[in-house]
Amino acid sequence: MAHALGYLSQFPVGCLSWPFDKLRVPTRSRDRHREGRGPSPNGPPGGRALPRVAIWVGFLTGVAAFAQAPAPIQSVRFTVFSSRPVTDVAYLPRANATPQALKFQPTARSTRYEYRGAMPLRFVDPETREVVAEAAIPAGLHDALLLFSPLEPGAAGGGKLRYQIAVLDDGAARHGAGGLAIINLSGLALSGTVNNQAVTLKPGLNPTQLINRSATITLTTVFKQRTYQSYSGTATLGRNERALLILFPPFYKGALEVQSRLLLDSPPGSAAPATPLAKARK
Repeated sequence: MAHALGYLSQFPVGCLSWPFDKLRVPTRSRDRHREGRGPSPNGPPGGRALPRVAIWVGFLTGVAAFAQAPAPIQSVRFTVFSSRPVTDVAYLPRANATPQALKFQPTARSTRYEYRGAMPLRFVDPETREVVAEAAIPAGLHDALLLFSPLEPGAAGGGKLRYQIAVLDDGAARHGAGGLAIINLSGLALSGTVNNQAVTLKPGLNPTQLINRSATITLTTVFKQRTYQSYSGTATLGRNERALLILFPPFYKGALEVQSRLLLDSPPGSAAPATPLAKARK
């Protein structure tokens, strides 16, 4: 409402009011004029002009109704993961529902949760109901993986939030069975091979590669014109499984060997049941 008023205030009153001068309502004098009993006292055929105040009230009421339109409702399924232990987070599956605690697994995605409501999806402290994290899941994304990362106290823009969340498309269309996806959160420029295929990783989520049942992954980085190995591992998939390799920064500052988590599960809607508790294989 305030935004609309601010926008409208940029124009002279005359620019917006002139069409309303031509709006007329029938009057008794107009009827007398049509019956030949005398001219209309208002000059041109017609009647008295509608009051501008009434027109403005109706117009601004419409603007306010548009501005206060409810946010669209979305239905999503999601899993969660964090490289660090998280034990104090819950969410409301739908409006007025009882908060449901999230259960994080150290080496796998969580079980799948469902949410129906407006965005952002808010996560709360189970005891205080204080919001500790938010995720804005794009419309049209129905299966998401939410990566929780702790916020340092006093982090810029964090406010009272305890975690920041990266939202990833986890649907079968983007990451199907037999596929390997790599998320590079290491802060290093990494390249190498997946089986015999050369790869250069960009920061964040990289395109899914088809590996069928197994892959050998070797990644290196360059420092002071020398090449160092940053990661070496294997991924072995069961029937209808897929692999997600997440690369985190080195444990020690200045080191070049990244930390990693290899998450195995079955895509949403696959024939085999999901295995969110499967142990990571390296």
